[in-house]
Amino acid sequence: MSDFIVQDSRRQLWIVISVAFAAFMAALDTYIVNVALPTIAADFNSSPTDAVLITLVYLLVITSTLLIFGKIGERTGFKIVFVAGFAFFAIGSFLSGLAPTIYLLSGARCIQGLGAAMLYAVGMAMIIRYIPPGKRGWAFGITSTGAGLGVIIGAPMGGFITQYLDWHWIFWFNVPVGIAAIIVALKVMPNDRVHPEAGSKRTPFDIAGAVLSFLALSLLVLAINRGQQLGWDHWGIWSSFIVSAILFIAFIQWERRCRDPLLDLSLYKYASFAYGSFAALAAWGMYSGGNFLFPFYLTMVQGLSASMIGSIFLIGSIVYIITSLYMGRLSDRIGRRLLCCAGMVSATAALIFLALLLGLHSLIPMIVYLAWIGVSMGTFVSPNNSTVLSSIPTANQGEASAASRAMQNLGMVLGVAIYETVFSAFIPSADFSTEQAVAGVPANVLLMGFSAACFVGAAMCMGAFILSWLAREDKNASAVERPERILI
Repeated sequence: MSDFIVQDSRRQLWIVISVAFAAFMAALDTYIVNVALPTIAADFNSSPTDAVLITLVYLLVITSTLLIFGKIGERTGFKIVFVAGFAFFAIGSFLSGLAPTIYLLSGARCIQGLGAAMLYAVGMAMIIRYIPPGKRGWAFGITSTGAGLGVIIGAPMGGFITQYLDWHWIFWFNVPVGIAAIIVALKVMPNDRVHPEAGSKRTPFDIAGAVLSFLALSLLVLAINRGQQLGWDHWGIWSSFIVSAILFIAFIQWERRCRDPLLDLSLYKYASFAYGSFAALAAWGMYSGGNFLFPFYLTMVQGLSASMIGSIFLIGSIVYIITSLYMGRLSDRIGRRLLCCAGMVSATAALIFLALLLGLHSLIPMIVYLAWIGVSMGTFVSPNNSTVLSSIPTANQGEASAASRAMQNLGMVLGVAIYETVFSAFIPSADFSTEQAVAGVPANVLLMGFSAACFVGAAMCMGAFILSWLAREDKNASAVERPERILI
């Protein structure tokens, strides 16, 4: 592993900035487009259902191709995949701005999603490979900040560009920025390309595993996402879940027999990776579920406008960013496991606090909760990212990074579905597309639904706490089992 470590502090900083910027761009385009969807739909004279495809295909492509690009990164070198990710992202953005129909726009968003998947797949692994162990917490803190900034400014930037320029510029903005990012990455990233002679001795790429994982993940994300609109008892939803489960079983069986599998299942023998990945799934599920549901509380119960809700949620995002920066450095000194556990205990307390005080005719409980949950997630995320890859051999860091990121994405999708399902169990007639659908529901019934979601979120946090406690660092993973690369 020492062959990959960059010793120059200035170059380390630029590597971390480049990875953080990749996380920023990928997160930004998840949120910046949502605000412009009504305008885009009206421009193309399309229905809202068609417009949802613009966001859905981006999410589907990212989640379903992460494992593939993680493996490709191991075989060709992370730098190649990383630079290609910026290139695909810029090309997809350029084509999105030119698209003459909503369906061609969705197709261009697929290209964007491929670029984002490449950036996500190798980003965490690059930090582990290039940054010294004593600085990795700091590096992950900056990366988390980049992703957080993308979330924070995505919606307001999308609204500003759509109102004062044109929705096409939402995509065209990425082109010059992407080109600049490519230039920086080419200059600062170490050349870790595998020597052609070494690569030629490898077994063929696991195409069967790639196809099975792509189809299984695509169907799972599609079913979870569309289940909210079509209903969980819709034949298309439950059949998608069944087929996805069958494909996952087939994928696991194939990977066990494959000579060079897309995902080496032996990675899950490392407690830090296995438990840390599932802890991240639970934590991000809680966080994304709350970000989805609680704006409805502020609208339905507190009667706030959209602009006020955005301002209030900005508090939590800012606190999260500041905390991530500090906790990243702190984890380098006191250890990751303690911070991950503390973050999830804190998040559990925050959700119980909110559940008990939601009935107050005051915004103070929600403001306190958002700041509290921002501190909690900021305490958890950077140390968890470092924990997940801390003991993984060099040869498997690409696929491990991609698998971890796929778990986080699945957690986000699952969290929204779980919170929505729990709330709807109390208010079966609730339709989140209109406020009128719940206009006749008594306030106490609404509060029961929101409180129940809080307690479910608290249970998810406790699950993440237990998993984080079990995610001890594997001290047996020594440099002996980390094979060297042949570099040119």
